[in-house]
Amino acid sequence: MGSTGLAGLEILEEKIIKAAELIEKLSMEKKKLEEKNKELKDKADSLYIKNEGLMKEIEIFNKDKGKRKDFDKTREEIGNKIEEMLLKLDGLEL
Repeated sequence: MGSTGLAGLEILEEKIIKAAELIEKLSMEKKKLEEKNKELKDKADSLYIKNEGLMKEIEIFNKDKGKRKDFDKTREEIGNKIEEMLLKLDGLEL
């Protein structure tokens, strides 16, 4: 095997070392990306849960708004009836 055989082995060794370094670098990048992906998924889940809560609050608000309209309508009707009764009483001139 002469010097060319050793040179070939040295080149092969360098390539193997570079490949191992590349694999290690890619593995670290993959781990970072997986961590970032988990953070984003957790954040998305949190936002989804928060959105559901806000939707429930809106639903309650809309129900309360409807009740308020009914209350205002009833109040107005009572006010009108009282006015009618007062006018009738004024008409009686007691």
